[in-house]
Amino acid sequence: MKTRCEGCGVKIQTLDPTKIGYIRSEVYLKNPDDFLCERCYNLIHYHKNVEVLYNENDFLNNVKKIADSKGLVVNIVDIFDLEGTCIENINQLFPNSKIILVANKFDLFLNTVNVSRVKEYLNRYLKSKSIDVDKSLIISSFKQNDIIRLLKTIEEFAAGRDAYLFGVTNVGKSSIINQISRLIHQNKPKVTVSNTVGTTLDFIKIGLFKHSFIIDTPGIINPQQITSYLDRDNLKRITPKRFIKPIVYQLNPEQALFIGGFCIIKFISGIRSSFVVNVPESLPIHRTKLEQTEQFFKMHQDDILKIPNPNEREKMGKLKTYRFSFDENQKTDLSISGLGFVTLVGAGELEVVCYEKIKVSLREAII
Repeated sequence: MKTRCEGCGVKIQTLDPTKIGYIRSEVYLKNPDDFLCERCYNLIHYHKNVEVLYNENDFLNNVKKIADSKGLVVNIVDIFDLEGTCIENINQLFPNSKIILVANKFDLFLNTVNVSRVKEYLNRYLKSKSIDVDKSLIISSFKQNDIIRLLKTIEEFAAGRDAYLFGVTNVGKSSIINQISRLIHQNKPKVTVSNTVGTTLDFIKIGLFKHSFIIDTPGIINPQQITSYLDRDNLKRITPKRFIKPIVYQLNPEQALFIGGFCIIKFISGIRSSFVVNVPESLPIHRTKLEQTEQFFKMHQDDILKIPNPNEREKMGKLKTYRFSFDENQKTDLSISGLGFVTLVGAGELEVVCYEKIKVSLREAII
């Protein structure tokens, strides 16, 4: 009889429906070798979620387990949100482990984007953050050839040891492990996949090679990501289901762009420039005159701009203003963690208004 949920990895219990791992005793006894806890069942079949907090002690305990095992660390990041998903201290967390960095979600880029150029960008980015890895890959969890390539790399670097999928929430770890399971065991996926923050609650083991496992670990919640503060409905709305199509806005100085209700990009001064918006298509983009931004924001947060809702705004804190400059010598990305980025082509001075808990930064353009 199994004692852990196959969907989230948590130890099951039949006594308290308000705590994680709950399953009704009659459901468990009916099929004790193939079951889901009530939370996973509701996530998969009814899209209902019970919020579970993954605290710092849980995180530190899991890091210690992985570090002590000396297994291979497979750090999954989101190539579309490097600022929000790269763990800059990963070498300090696992000083004696081999590390593969896997940049997932390449499918969010248009087919015309050159993967080699993005790979070069990724390696420059890692170097700029002093992140040292044994191998870096760019993949899409939906492409079988990419999963096969990942498996071969894991086999090479794991050298018979267990491999731990490690990373921030919603980078696609559970999707990857399900694809691997499908390839190796030719069976249906078991691990619960959801855009809900904190879907995986404990280690989930899948047999890998002769005497080793690949292990899905609970996602780390990044408090600087927009996705950490959204309710389930809005998180679902802004989670891309296919490639993100860039939309180009030509702005003159003294104009502004609203990125939903999350962010206002104010073009203070400069030359007429292109603002290439790379965010989910469900998010409203609105252009207005600079002098009208405050009034428009107050009046239309909950109708035209739609997202976030009042409860989400409260959780993200007060509005904060950032000041950036960009020039014609190099394309630049304005990155909004958990949302996407805006590529700036031209020259000028910006003021960017966003919620204080969200990371907003300028970087070399990724494409």
